Amino acid sequence: MDPEAIIEGYVRDVVRHLPRSQRQDVGFELRSLLLEDLAGRAADTGRPADAAMTMELLTAFGRPLDVADRYRPSGFTVIRPADAPRFAWVALGGVLVQWAITLPVVLRGGLQAEGTTSWAGRLASWWLTWGLGAFWWPGFLIALTLVAAAVSSRRADQPWTPPRALDRDQVHRPGMVLALTFWVVGATILIALPWLDTWAPGLPQPVLEAFAFTPDFLRERAPWVLLLWAIDFGLYAAVLRDGRWNRQTRRLALATNLGWLVLLSWWLFAGRIFRAEAAEDTVRFGLLVVVVIVVVDVVATTRRHLTAIRPPAA
Repeated sequence: MDPEAIIEGYVRDVVRHLPRSQRQDVGFELRSLLLEDLAGRAADTGRPADAAMTMELLTAFGRPLDVADRYRPSGFTVIRPADAPRFAWVALGGVLVQWAITLPVVLRGGLQAEGTTSWAGRLASWWLTWGLGAFWWPGFLIALTLVAAAVSSRRADQPWTPPRALDRDQVHRPGMVLALTFWVVGATILIALPWLDTWAPGLPQPVLEAFAFTPDFLRERAPWVLLLWAIDFGLYAAVLRDGRWNRQTRRLALATNLGWLVLLSWWLFAGRIFRAEAAEDTVRFGLLVVVVIVVVDVVATTRRHLTAIRPPAA
C-alpha cells in the first residue's frame, strides 16, 4: 500500500474527531509533519519508505483519537488527568465500602430482605437496593467536582503566584472552639434523647415515638459512644491548648477514628436502633454515610499526616 495513502487515511481519522473549524489547518499541519518524519526515517535507514515503515511511524505517533486530543481546545475540564487516579480510588472505594457493609447484612436477612428466604432472593434484593444504590457516592463526587471545576474555570486567567508556606499541623483556635461548642451541644441533645418524654412531655406523641430507642441498643451499644466522645473531646482540647497537632495526637486521632468505625459498624449490624421503622431506615442510611466518610478520612489522614508531621518552628 502506498505510504502517502496510509498517512492520508490516518490524517482523516484524526481530524474527524476535531471541530470542523480546526480540521483543515490541523490536517495540513499533521500531514506535512508525518511526511517529513517518514522521509527522515527513510533517509536514516537508506531505503525507500514502505507500508511497514509508515505503520511503524504511525504506531509510535499514537492512536488517532489520542492525537486529536492533543489538538483539541482544553475547554471545560471536569476531572483533570492528574486527579483521575485519586478520584477513581475514592469513588470506587466508597462503593466497595457500602457493598462490604450491606451485603453481609442482607444475606443474613436484614435491611430490605426480611421477607425473603432464599439467598438468591436476598442477593437480588440487595442488588436492587443497596447494591445499585451504592453508586450515589460516585454521583455525589462528580457533582462536587463539577462545582469545583466551575469555580476553577473562573480563575483560569489569573496569573500564577507562589503559594504561601502551609503548616498543616497548626490549628485555627477560634474555629476549633466553635466546633467544640457545637459538639458539646449536639452530644448533650443526643444523650438526652432517650429521656425525651421526661424533659419535653409536651411534644406530640408521634414525635416521642419516632425518637424512641430499643432497650437492647440503650443497654449494650449506646454507652460506648460516651467513651469515644470523652476521648475525642480530651484529644481536641489538648490540641487546642497546644495550638497544633503532633505525632502522638495524630496517632490518637487515627485510633479514635478506627474506634468510631468499629462502633458504627456494630450499631449497623447488631440489631435495631429505633423502634419506629421510618426512624430506623433514616438513621441506618445516615450511619452508612458516616461510615464511608470515616473510612475516607482514615485513609486520607494516614497518607497525608501520619508520616509528614513537622516539628514546630523555632
